[in-house]
Amino acid sequence: MTSVLMILSAATELPLTDGSCRTAGFWPEEVVDPEAVFAAAGISTVLATPEGAPAGADPAGLTPEGTGYSAERCAELIDAVEALRPRFTTPVPLAAVDVERFDAVFIPGGYGPLADLWADPDCGRVLSEFHRAGKPIAAVCHGPAALLSSMDVAGEWLFSGYEMTSFSDEEEAELGLLDLIPWTAEGRLVKRGARFVAGPPWGEHLVRDRALLTGQNPASARPLARVLCDIL
Repeated sequence: MTSVLMILSAATELPLTDGSCRTAGFWPEEVVDPEAVFAAAGISTVLATPEGAPAGADPAGLTPEGTGYSAERCAELIDAVEALRPRFTTPVPLAAVDVERFDAVFIPGGYGPLADLWADPDCGRVLSEFHRAGKPIAAVCHGPAALLSSMDVAGEWLFSGYEMTSFSDEEEAELGLLDLIPWTAEGRLVKRGARFVAGPPWGEHLVRDRALLTGQNPASARPLARVLCDIL
C-alpha cells in the first residue's frame, strides 16, 4: 500500500516579540482534510513529531472566530480532530522514521513549525533523505518552514533556488501578526534562497518545482493533497 509520512509540530506555543506567547500547534483543516483525501485514495498515513511528543491542534483553528468558517464547519473539524486524537497522542519519533518505508511526505502548517520543525535535526535528516531519493515532499501554509531544517554536508540549504510558496507576509499582516511573530515563513525562505511565489491572500495557490510541492494557506491544503495523490 502507498504510504505517506505526515510530519507534525509538537510545539504548543510560539514566543512573540512583545514577550507574550501565541498558542501554536497544527492547523486542524490542514491535517484532517488531507488525511481524508489520502484515505479516500487508499493511501495510508503515519504521523511523526520531534521525539514522538504528542501533537495538538491550534484551538483557533476550531472556532468561527479563528477560521472565518461557520459553526457547522467548525463542528465537523472538531469531530475529525477528536476521531484522530489517539494517533495525535502517540506519533512516531522523527528519529525513528525509516524513509524507505514511505512514498512521500506531507507537512501541515499552523504556527508550530516556526517553533520546532524549522530547526529540528531529525526533521532535517528525514527531509534530506526524501530529497535525495527524489520522493515527493509536500508542505502547506507554515509547513514549508520545516524545509529550513534540511542542509547538505557543506552546510548549504537543499532547497536553495527552488520555486515555492508558504503563508505569505501579506496574510500575516492581515492577521495583525507580521510584527509580532519572531520571523515569517516567507521572509526566512527567501533569505535562504527560495524563489518565492505568493498568490492572492487566502485563496488556493500551489507551486510545484521538481519533487517539491507547496501550498500557500489553509485553502490550499486539500488541493495540495489531491495533487500529491495524483503523483503517487
